Amino acid sequence: MRILLLADLHFREPWFHWLAAQRADLTVIAGDLLDGFRSGGLMPQIVGLSGWCAKFPGNLAVSSGNHDGNEPGGSFDPDSLADVPEEKRTLVVKLLQAEHWMDCLERPGLVTDGRTSLLQTPGGAVVVTTIPFNHRIRENEVADELWQEGQRLRVSSLAPWIVLHHEPPADTTVGGKMGDSEMFYKIREYRPDFVVSGHLHDQPYRGAFADEINGTWCFNPGHPVLTRAMKSKIPNHIVLDLSARTANWHATPNVGQAPIIKQIRLT
Repeated sequence: MRILLLADLHFREPWFHWLAAQRADLTVIAGDLLDGFRSGGLMPQIVGLSGWCAKFPGNLAVSSGNHDGNEPGGSFDPDSLADVPEEKRTLVVKLLQAEHWMDCLERPGLVTDGRTSLLQTPGGAVVVTTIPFNHRIRENEVADELWQEGQRLRVSSLAPWIVLHHEPPADTTVGGKMGDSEMFYKIREYRPDFVVSGHLHDQPYRGAFADEINGTWCFNPGHPVLTRAMKSKIPNHIVLDLSARTANWHATPNVGQAPIIKQIRLT
């Protein structure tokens, strides 16, 4: 099974074009698909992302980040709706009426935000849990149910279990001191096979793109500095190969010109 791990795409369109051309058994994006600082607001980005997800040629899992506006009820600039084409207004109304707009992305082969699912991929079955960025707003009981269901499905299916959450676990080389301390303890309690995060863009450059907690491999692909990101047509990503038991990090460097390619073997 080949799994492509990403985060922090920030609606850079060349990166989405590149990603749609890749082939993997499963592609996961751990938050910040959108860019909250972009002029025009989130709604035009959400409409574009909805179309991209619908056409994506494979299994896909996404979780929300702090830029994605997936909190209850959402928060959108009414002026931004003027840029939405007339033929997409029905979709906009549906998105605005949804409690969480990412719920509208659902289709076969897609695990959206706040879900635990058993996916059947060409490389085999995999359990996917997507923990929302605002899981504390949704109350911890909701997040606990997602963890519990993931653990149950992993035991019953004997499939690998991958968890997405935008904030990496604290006190690790992928999260450092600024990571999510609650995630660290959840990982120790439930022990999924893999956790994918992002959010702390420079942590993999200062720390590492992968770290292990009691048998759980945690990943953060990172994000290059803005000037490098604007020029790069390829996002930072990690290729997780479960057959070879390897993880390969492909990254745009913050210093120098040579792309960063690092490999670790999963014990």
